Amino acid sequence: MKVVVDARPAIGPRPTGVGRYAREILRHLPAADPDAAYVAWYLHAKGLLRPRSFFPGAAPNLAERASRFPARVYQPLAWRTGFPRIEWLVGDYDLFLATNFLPPATGRLRRVVPVVHDLAFVRYPGTAPHVDERWRRRLLAAVLAAPGVIVPSNAVRDDLILFAPSIDPTRVHVVHHGVEQATFTAAPAPVIDDVRRRFAIGRRYALSIGGIEPRKNLTALVRAFGLVADPDVWLVIAGGAVNWFPEASAQVDAAVEALPLEVRARVVRTGYVSDPDRVALLSGAEVLAYPSLAEGFGFPVLEAFAANVPVLTSNTSSLPEVAGDAAVLVDPTDPGSIAAGLDELFSDSDLRAMLRAKGLARVTGFTWERCARATAKALHEAAEHAR
Repeated sequence: MKVVVDARPAIGPRPTGVGRYAREILRHLPAADPDAAYVAWYLHAKGLLRPRSFFPGAAPNLAERASRFPARVYQPLAWRTGFPRIEWLVGDYDLFLATNFLPPATGRLRRVVPVVHDLAFVRYPGTAPHVDERWRRRLLAAVLAAPGVIVPSNAVRDDLILFAPSIDPTRVHVVHHGVEQATFTAAPAPVIDDVRRRFAIGRRYALSIGGIEPRKNLTALVRAFGLVADPDVWLVIAGGAVNWFPEASAQVDAAVEALPLEVRARVVRTGYVSDPDRVALLSGAEVLAYPSLAEGFGFPVLEAFAANVPVLTSNTSSLPEVAGDAAVLVDPTDPGSIAAGLDELFSDSDLRAMLRAKGLARVTGFTWERCARATAKALHEAAEHAR
């Protein structure tokens, strides 16, 4: 079996959740399925002058195929005309794993396995202004034609069946993502002190981490922080603006500006942070504050568990499924509920200790090796269905 994997999200300079997923699945999937041939396909126009490998030292059954198109030219052209088709660029294959919802232009939708990360654009359309009716139709056509669809949680599976009622539920495979526990092991104290000093953060803080977009519910988090009783705790918002909705950053700024001066002084915006700074910020946090409106999975929850940090997250979408009983769950639409959860976590050291222990135990069940094995199984079933 030959599987082409859309590696474009994995090679971006500032990967968010989908990029991290694509990167890890390419690292682990070939090793989990050694009898299959995998091809990482991506766009790399600069490779004409400066060829490079993005996945050096990978498994022997993983090859790379770069198409020398600038992304800003290829994507609009392929969307508008349906050309060039991926099969022209990579040759024949049994399956194409579309790691970011939709595949590139193709005449072989019945060989595409889409990874549908969430359907927040259905439940909360205001959080996804970049999703238009044409994109929805394309996604619907892709999932209905697909020999298999991969989703990261049961919550997304349920949403997908509502979005595409005629889909065969047996072709929807729930494959939980993983986390590299070693990567997010708590950083040493000097590293934490350094990141605090560079970003001018006080001693006790709640951390929000992720792209600055409406779905992350950051304006409600900021308003909730204004209601927290402890006058000595801080809120750190780490993450960069998403390119499809840069206005979200200004909305967060406006929410911060609306706080009383003494509260506003304890809110820090770091912008996008590197992976080492991400780990250091998590390690130093008193709590991860992640009251997202909707998540298909929610990587930061597991990352906080691995870093031994208590978690506050939402009681909606996939988040209770991922967090289990190892987090404080709140109503993300109610700043008062978020504030009450933060107050409880900041004031109750026994609760924090209990959640740390439960988080460390829970995260062991979410590994990329397990994700890769389940993905390989789903792909083989899809290939059989496609035949």
